[in-house]
Amino acid sequence: MERYVRIIAMFEPTVFQAVLYHPDESQYLTCGSNHKISYWDAYDGSAIRVIDGGDEEMTSLDIEPHGELFISGGADKLVKVWHYDDGLTLATGVGHSGRVNGVKVSPDQETIVSVGDEGAIMIWGMPEGVGGNGGGKRGK
Repeated sequence: MERYVRIIAMFEPTVFQAVLYHPDESQYLTCGSNHKISYWDAYDGSAIRVIDGGDEEMTSLDIEPHGELFISGGADKLVKVWHYDDGLTLATGVGHSGRVNGVKVSPDQETIVSVGDEGAIMIWGMPEGVGGNGGGKRGK
């Protein structure tokens, strides 16, 4: 049997809700109860950058395979598309009537799926001009 030992621990005054690896494995992205999205160095676990995610708790994250965009969801009922390097919101989806519990980018990067506390599953078209395949085939 192998013995597994922690190699990094990240600490921040928040309750972490989601974590993901950047596709190039150089960074982690986290979100949580402090309304922030944090970028972390994967080598030593140090905080690189912190951005405001919204007005309420951030609950979910996903990233597209090229690592240029990521998606967030939160207790503010919003689904947001972000530019990874700039840390800027490119689009905001309004439709959930409850907290967003999960977000996922489709394999073809044309669609975003979100699920909320109200029981809804929503399908969103990737905004025009963003994403790996040009985005927006299904509309906004």
